[in-house]
Amino acid sequence: MKNNKVLYIVIGICGLLVIGLCIFLMVNHKEEVVSDSEKFKADFEQYNGLTYEDTNESVIDVNIPEDNPFIYKTGKEIVDVLENETAYVLFGYSSCPLTRAAIEVLITAIEEASVSKVYYVDIKDMRDEYVHKDSIIPEKTKNGTDAYYEILDFFGNNLEKYYVYDETGFYAYDTGVTRLKSPTFVAVSGGKVVSMHEELVASYDYSNRELTDDEIEELKKEYNEVLLAI
Repeated sequence: MKNNKVLYIVIGICGLLVIGLCIFLMVNHKEEVVSDSEKFKADFEQYNGLTYEDTNESVIDVNIPEDNPFIYKTGKEIVDVLENETAYVLFGYSSCPLTRAAIEVLITAIEEASVSKVYYVDIKDMRDEYVHKDSIIPEKTKNGTDAYYEILDFFGNNLEKYYVYDETGFYAYDTGVTRLKSPTFVAVSGGKVVSMHEELVASYDYSNRELTDDEIEELKKEYNEVLLAI
């Protein structure tokens, strides 16, 4: 009988310890929350040191500050922003060579302009795709999202026509639609495009290289014009 009492006491103590431990873990457990600025930094820096599979060229390394101003928006969310807010928006994607070549220049311009918020939309899988085959008219191989076409409607004539090249790379064919380029940095207000800049600078040869000092200064001036527009 005495041994049974001891056993019950031990079981009771163990039970209390287990309950106490569970309560402690529940009270002290904090779900890790990743901020948009941290997500943006991780998203871009994950490709540092890698190469593109299709070309075997090195990916441009980037260094993104932890306190960057970017806030993620989906395609649907950004349509509402474009139509109803005064805001800056960056359209691009983290593995894009042009976006990677531009991003540190843009961040510097944003910091110097004391802008604290820029919406960011990843457009890698959002856009439609066309290829040239045998016909003069390119063939659509992928539809864009509904939000993408709403974004195109918003930009209207501010966007250029979308051309695709044949296998030789010399002849371009009109798809009959416009294209949201990566990167595109835009200032919007009153439901309209106030100012925008697409891709990089005229002297850039699309060879997946870093910008020269002169190109950095030229691109920064372009970004400053957008930042001063609203």
